[in-house]
Amino acid sequence: MCTVTWRVCHRGYDLFFNRDELNSRAAEIAPSVDESTGVRFIAPRDGDHGGTWLLTNECGITVCLLNDYANPWRPDPTKSRFSRGHIVLAMADVRAASEIPSRTEAEPLAHTAPFMLLALSPEDDPLLLHWHGAGLSCREGRISPPILTSSSFATADVVAARLGHFARFVPRPEQPQLAELAAFHRQHDPAAGAFSVAMLRPDAATRSFTRVSVDRQSVTLTYEPVGCRRGERASQIIRVLARHTERVSAMT
Repeated sequence: MCTVTWRVCHRGYDLFFNRDELNSRAAEIAPSVDESTGVRFIAPRDGDHGGTWLLTNECGITVCLLNDYANPWRPDPTKSRFSRGHIVLAMADVRAASEIPSRTEAEPLAHTAPFMLLALSPEDDPLLLHWHGAGLSCREGRISPPILTSSSFATADVVAARLGHFARFVPRPEQPQLAELAAFHRQHDPAAGAFSVAMLRPDAATRSFTRVSVDRQSVTLTYEPVGCRRGERASQIIRVLARHTERVSAMT
């Protein structure tokens, strides 16, 4: 139950992410700067399992994950499931997007529910991985329009509604403007329930807005908890890393 959009610019990009979650899930843990094998990264955390739905690192690589609710495949119910959020965390120290497919294949996918994993890098085209139970597919290249969204409720109808909202807010998807993407992610109609981008259902709601901005000098993650049910917004939390371009060039 999430929505991600992005725009790519010269040697950088901007990405927006709404995390939607069940009311029964624990509160999110605000993003912090951590380190994995010498690479610093920023990620908020899931309060239940400790994984994450999104991270960005000092090499300028952002990885985020959406659940694939439309896929009927499920892991063996007699065996323990592996949290999808830990697959994202396993990418924390990647120095090039080309590392991500093999890293993902090494995870216990047979114990993991279906998902889509999007990776953005200043040097490469967007990378989209899809674990669908029968295998892991990989697509590299421009995605048009630049949006992915998911919903556990009325999946096809909700996805269609959000794509319609996107077309209204972003009339030129090949050149989306920052203000257009930001407004799209905050689109909220209390009467529309799950069909809003900032969604609200009796059992679930949008929990947070996150924006990642990567340019030549820095990697910035801006995180804002939100309570759609109560109309509340908390103060933004901003985390910044100096971008280490030499790490990427060393791998190319």
